[in-house]
Amino acid sequence: MNDDATNIQNGNRSTHTTRVLIVDDHPIVREGLSQLINAEADLNVCGEAEEAQEAIDRIKELQPDIAVIDVSLKGVSGIELIHSLKSLYPELPVLVLSMHDETMYAERALRAGARGYIMKQEATDLVMEASRKVHRGEIYVSAMIKTRLLAGLVGGRP
Repeated sequence: MNDDATNIQNGNRSTHTTRVLIVDDHPIVREGLSQLINAEADLNVCGEAEEAQEAIDRIKELQPDIAVIDVSLKGVSGIELIHSLKSLYPELPVLVLSMHDETMYAERALRAGARGYIMKQEATDLVMEASRKVHRGEIYVSAMIKTRLLAGLVGGRP
């Protein structure tokens, strides 16, 4: 019996679990992030990939609700992967989770098609919040990046 049927049988309303694909070239990061995500009631890691082509194959196979991608991957960069995903799977929301300075990469990631950018050093609850926001179709960036982007829109780059 599937989870939805079990929930209905137990008198609980069926809730959708957001299926997350993690793309990072470090196994320990994928494992740790998987444990954190799977501890959340509404999020579930459906798969992992360590490089771009594997990520594309896994997305086709698993059809995740959101992809969490690092900027640095073996071979093709995360930014290039996001470009590819936007043409192949335009509806798939992408959150970039990276150790790289957001002042250098956040705008590039967003222009490539990501819906959010968060640094790996952020607190776990912020990473989960960013994942949920991006899945809902919202954009997630830090307050500093938001200010920089808005300043650029009104003509006064900081």
